Amino acid sequence: MSTNFPTRLLHEAAMTALHKTIGDDLNGMRAAMQQDLEALGGERMAAKLPDGTKVASITLSNPTPKPAITDEAAFVRFVEDIAPGEVMTVKVVRPAFVTKLFEDMEKRGSAEIIDPDNGEIIEVEGVEMKTRAASHSVTFEKNGREALAAAWRAGLLNHIEGLPQLPAGGAE
Repeated sequence: MSTNFPTRLLHEAAMTALHKTIGDDLNGMRAAMQQDLEALGGERMAAKLPDGTKVASITLSNPTPKPAITDEAAFVRFVEDIAPGEVMTVKVVRPAFVTKLFEDMEKRGSAEIIDPDNGEIIEVEGVEMKTRAASHSVTFEKNGREALAAAWRAGLLNHIEGLPQLPAGGAE
């Protein structure tokens, strides 16, 4: 573990807070923009800097209806009636049994189960044990994001290399 590990911990917490805040802000902005574009009836609008330089275009899509199957069984019956050769019979393992087998294999730590008939260990064909990627999460204390944001705006996180710097008082 390096000596700047505590700084990396704080850096990740700050970036996660920023990511969440920006994501929430973006979702709200997109909803408001959608309403504005629909109200104005415009299909494409230019986003411009104060000096008039166009920096982007925002385009209102005009989606057309697309089919989506909402009742698989009814759809299959329909196709069987009009084109029976287009329907396939597929063998599948009951999901509850898959769950049971996977639980047994996880307990053993290998793609093997014990044969219930004779007690022999048998390899499960078509299954491999895969190592999951390690991960972690950031959980904030109540008002933790707000406290980080306040510290960030006050310049108290300026020592963290790579963390965007915010002007005092926050962006308007």
